Amino acid sequence: MVNSLNTGYRGNVAGNGRKITVSGEGSVFAAPNRATATVGVRTENQNLQSAQAENAEKSNAMLASLRNLGIAKEDMKTADFRIDPIYTYEDGKQLFQGYRVTHLYSITIRDLAKAGLIIDTAVENGANEIMNIQFSVAEPQELYNRALSMAVVDSFNKAQTVARTLGIQTPISPLSITEETQKGSPGPFLVASLSTSKESGTPIEPGRLEIKATVTGTYISQ
Repeated sequence: MVNSLNTGYRGNVAGNGRKITVSGEGSVFAAPNRATATVGVRTENQNLQSAQAENAEKSNAMLASLRNLGIAKEDMKTADFRIDPIYTYEDGKQLFQGYRVTHLYSITIRDLAKAGLIIDTAVENGANEIMNIQFSVAEPQELYNRALSMAVVDSFNKAQTVARTLGIQTPISPLSITEETQKGSPGPFLVASLSTSKESGTPIEPGRLEIKATVTGTYISQ
């Protein structure tokens, strides 16, 4: 895990009150320990009941295979279910071709070492929709609080730099600190890179996550 501080700054000094307003940033890098993936089954048939039955059969087989890998029932939940008519157009005419049934599940993967195996197993057992693989940490609040603390320190250090540069000799103290990022926000998730290979399976590379915090601090000379 690596911590970093942004060293750039923007600041201003206002009037006789000697107020200094600066931004502060803090970042914490962490290896993800959890992933979610949207996995599902899409079927098409001219008969709606047939499309639904085939979808249900494949979906049940896929879910059973994932349970056999140790995925708990509560870690598999429906993300989307929809039925769409299929049309084609010929000579400006709309021609009905049948129905498309799509059932998508959100799968929580708690053992990242099995991520590739889970994706391959789902595909082997009927899944033909794989998307939105995202990584996270199980407890982001502690990491965000650390980044927030670093952002506050960063803003204070910048304010001191501005004060020294302008020849202000008296100590400065915080007048207000405003958090600019949502509390507990883990920042953008990294998306897995998928490269399917029958010999080696699907490699899932989680990389690392950056949890950021930003504050705006106003300081006043004493």
